[in-house]
Order: sequence, then structure tokens, then C-alpha cells
Amino acid sequence: MILWPMIPEQIINMRSDFTISKLIEAGRLAQQLGARIIGLGAYAAWIGKRGVLLAEAVNVPVTTGTNYTILVAIEAALSALNAVGINISEASVSVIGATGSIGEICTRILAKDVGQLILVARNEEKLHKLAGSLREAGSTNVTCTNSINNAVSKADLILIATSAPTALVSIDDIKPGSVVCDISLPHNILKDEAEKKTDILVIDGGVVKPPGNVDFHFCFGLEKGLAYACMAETMMLALEELYVSYSIGGNISILKVAKMAQLAKKHGFKLAEFTSFGKTVPKERIKAVAEARLAQPTHSPCPLTLSRPS
Repeated sequence: MILWPMIPEQIINMRSDFTISKLIEAGRLAQQLGARIIGLGAYAAWIGKRGVLLAEAVNVPVTTGTNYTILVAIEAALSALNAVGINISEASVSVIGATGSIGEICTRILAKDVGQLILVARNEEKLHKLAGSLREAGSTNVTCTNSINNAVSKADLILIATSAPTALVSIDDIKPGSVVCDISLPHNILKDEAEKKTDILVIDGGVVKPPGNVDFHFCFGLEKGLAYACMAETMMLALEELYVSYSIGGNISILKVAKMAQLAKKHGFKLAEFTSFGKTVPKERIKAVAEARLAQPTHSPCPLTLSRPS
């Protein structure tokens, strides 16, 4: 691990040439230390054209872990829906940050299965273009909005995938019995708010259990033996000796997500138990959300058999 001690607010507000130079400095240090592939974690993955500038500056392939993050986020979201008794085919799903690299692929994978899809993004042109593309592919129940409040108030599942370093979603706007899968790091929903609302299930969107009894000798903010999917993608590529820049720039696709599913199965990386802000979610919390769901005027109690996206 090479730590780059800058918080997201600093990265955003400082000159880009300075932040990119620091990222390249860290990358060159990794190269000197013998790294054969470099993985960018958390907010470092968003700068320098999502890893492209670093890859151009060093003689080592670079990945942001985005393709595996997408796979794990979808697995977590579907598993959470199943746990609280929501049928995906009847569910209303809001994707916050739908036109981003993670949000768009998540949207395309989920579109064929959900009851209703509500897309949220700041760029209206990209938003309507994505919605049109989904409709052409056969997804008829697709709507667009730039109002996060309205989108989350109608949703059974809220998938948050933005690059914003601050809270965007208020827990008070979410209906009881719903699931929030927050992929963003830093999170876009406040920890204190989420912990107080016991009738809503808020889970981290990209946490995995690597194979074996792993000790990283460093705390990522997760419980021992767990890792973020962005880090795990780097590990899997190294185990596979696939030394290529796998997830940089716009090089994200459903086929690449499927490839990560194959590598995860081969090397024994699995979705972790539900975590919320790095801590395992108690089973009592899941039960309380399921009960809140049943108490709503309309609900979808049918169980769902899960499979990896293909």
C-alpha cells in the first residue's frame, strides 16, 4: 500500500496539475518498488482521466477497479433486496449518478430485470440519451429526473454511484422498507442519519471477502479480512498474471464485468456479508427493514433467486 495523504475535498479544490503530479509521484514509487500492476483506490480513481494520465506516465499497467466494483455492487444490491423480501421484477430502482462510468453499466445490467427505473444525473443531455438507449433496447419503464429527493422517495432500491465527496441523499426522503446501496467513496449518505433509521437498509456497495484468512496489516475502515472491490480487482489481475490496464478511462463494459465474475469465482473472491459504513449489518436490522416493508400499503414479498450478471 502506498498512501497518498490527501482528502477528496483537497483533491477537488487544489490545482489539478498539482494533484496529478502527486499521483504520478506515487505511481513511480510503486514502479521503483517492483509493482507489476497499480490499483487506484477510492477517490484517487477519479482524477487524471480515471487513471489514464498515470498509465501514460509509468511503465506499469493501472486499474481503478471499476469493473469488479460494478459486479460486487449489483450482487450486494440484489442480495439485499432478496433479504428484505423485495421482488426485483416489481421494484422501483433509482440510480443516482446514472451517467457515470459505474452508474451507467449498473443501469444497463439492471434495466432488463427491474419493474421501474428512475435515472438521476446532472447532465440532462447524457441522461436522456441513456434513457433513450435503454428504451430502444426494450426497457419501457424508464424515467429521468435531476431531483434526487423525488427519485429516492419513490424507490425500493437506491443505487448511489457518484464522484461527489459530500452527502447527496437525505435518509428522511426514503420510504421505510427500502434498500440503499452506496457505492460512492466517500459515501453520499450520512452515517449518523443512516444509523438512526432502523427501517431502511443502507449497505456499502463494494465490499468483498478475499480467499483465505487474510490479514492486510492495515485498516481500510473495514472489518478484518475484508477489502474494497477496487482493491480486489488489482489482486485478482495480479493472481491471474493479467498485467494490463483493465479499468481506466472509459474502458468499462458489461463484458469486462462478466470477466471479473469469472476471475472472482476462479480465485475465491466473494461478496462479503452486508456492511454499512464498514461494519457488518446485524441480522436484526435486516429483519426490521423486512417488517417495515410488509407494513407498507403495497409490497412485493416474493423471494428472488440470484445469479451473477452476464
